[in-house]
Amino acid sequence: MDPAVEALPDEERLLQILVDGRIRGFETFGSDGPVTCLTESTKASVSSLLAEGRYTPCGVGFTKQFAFDQGGAPALYIRGDEWAAARSLPQPLRSRIVRFWPGSEADPELPSQYIPNALSAPSEWLHEREWRIPGDLPFDWDDVSFLIVPHPKWQSFYSSWIQGWAGDSYAGWFESIPAVVMSSDGGVIHDGKGIWT
Repeated sequence: MDPAVEALPDEERLLQILVDGRIRGFETFGSDGPVTCLTESTKASVSSLLAEGRYTPCGVGFTKQFAFDQGGAPALYIRGDEWAAARSLPQPLRSRIVRFWPGSEADPELPSQYIPNALSAPSEWLHEREWRIPGDLPFDWDDVSFLIVPHPKWQSFYSSWIQGWAGDSYAGWFESIPAVVMSSDGGVIHDGKGIWT
């Protein structure tokens, strides 16, 4: 990730993504190239991910059809003992592989036993309901189904900035994107457009 973008607070990073019209892909374990990772955004799954504390309530929602049209698809979960074979899959299949394995430990009776990382370390991410798109994900604001924002005034605050930067029509367009306001623990604070009701 670009260090300048990574240094931004999450709220500003979300704005930067919207202004750029692009989610930048990055290389994940096993992908052998940049991918854009998305999650199916059911209310329950997003609430669960936020409650874990790994994510903040800042996100861009797209339809599955849009993600599919961009070359995306659900992640392919591969058993740890089949990981080496899966790494030889051609792209774009390889960009979607995710290791799925509960982990294992060496037998204490066999001190010289070697267990490769694909088998020793646990990897269980099914709850993320991940989709992957090879490379970056460019988009227009018309492609955005909804936003997940951290407080009720997020859009209006940044809308005034967009107004000064790009004019009234862009500010109005930005503010009209449907949004769900969520707390950092995964609770829905406001869903004025009925996205999840």
